[in-house]
Amino acid sequence: MNKLKDLWKNNKKAFLLYGGIGILGIIILVVAIFLIFSIFKRYDYYEIENMLVKASTNYLNKHTDLIPNEEEDEIVIEASSLIQEKYLKDFSKLTRDTTCSGYVTVNFLENNLRYTPSLECMNYQTKSLKDVILEKETIQTSTDGLYDINDYYTYRGEFVNNYISFAGYTFRILKFNEEEMQLILADTINNKVTYVFDDRYNETIESNRGKNDFNNSRVFLSLRDIYQNDFVKFHKYILPIEACTNPRSEKDRDKSGSVECYTTTTTHLSMLPVYDYLNASLDPLCLDVSSRNCSNYNYLSKTKNRWWLINGTNENTYEVYSADPLGKIRLDSANSKRDLRPVLSIPSTLIYKTGDGTSSSPYEFFEF
Repeated sequence: MNKLKDLWKNNKKAFLLYGGIGILGIIILVVAIFLIFSIFKRYDYYEIENMLVKASTNYLNKHTDLIPNEEEDEIVIEASSLIQEKYLKDFSKLTRDTTCSGYVTVNFLENNLRYTPSLECMNYQTKSLKDVILEKETIQTSTDGLYDINDYYTYRGEFVNNYISFAGYTFRILKFNEEEMQLILADTINNKVTYVFDDRYNETIESNRGKNDFNNSRVFLSLRDIYQNDFVKFHKYILPIEACTNPRSEKDRDKSGSVECYTTTTTHLSMLPVYDYLNASLDPLCLDVSSRNCSNYNYLSKTKNRWWLINGTNENTYEVYSADPLGKIRLDSANSKRDLRPVLSIPSTLIYKTGDGTSSSPYEFFEF
């Protein structure tokens, strides 16, 4: 021990000098490794898509004259413009897949801007929800799955993988086309609150049994409140939807939507029209609303509670269609209390994130 003390005493300056040099060398090496890593770091495709969005945000902060400012307006910002103005590094510095190109579509909706990136490389291409579903699904003609009917790809049958997560809720995909994807809540809201369709005085029958006109109903106001409160952070993803509100006869066998959609109302949250419920069933004996068979082979038919459809009957002015937990369609006075399964529309072009549409792995999309 004494020898070590003497060694330190006699060589203290040398030890400090060389120790300092060693520490400095380690620091220089760490900094060099960090700089090399920063320079040559390569990003995954999602990170690059996110960079496209951030670059576009900064680009519009400077080019404010380009910002869309009217409902459903959109612009396209090319990646080449972002690179040229130094908002984005050249793709060759971001990925080894040097053939990449891209752009960002910016939409104005409900006083919000929605950014949708598109990236195309040799080994990757951005895919929308619609793209992924159409790659996964085979268009069916007789069994459970996706059908091409009434200008929409529509899910029909009992066992269909059409679950999707959105805004903290689980929905089912009703149908979609190039522009929109319509969703319905997977089950009733079931929050211990039930809703009257309408309880106003009906002068035709001289009673407060309500009116079966959705456009002027209490439930229209309830849906508006749910949209404003429960979906307030998600307005930029919810498209206006044309709710098909026309009354329908109990004997009508039309399933094209021409009856219900004769009258429409633009809203953000809607409810299910009768023809969509009928179309979801694969039972050939599902002929009209009185057909008990419409609950068969129908993914919409099993719920916890009884829930309102959007259409009234045209046989009177106060009864509205509803569906019970076993899937039977019934008529109720508008002032009855039933649960809700809101219907809404999102863009089909939203970018696919994960999931296969099963209840355990519902579809999800990126929220940029």
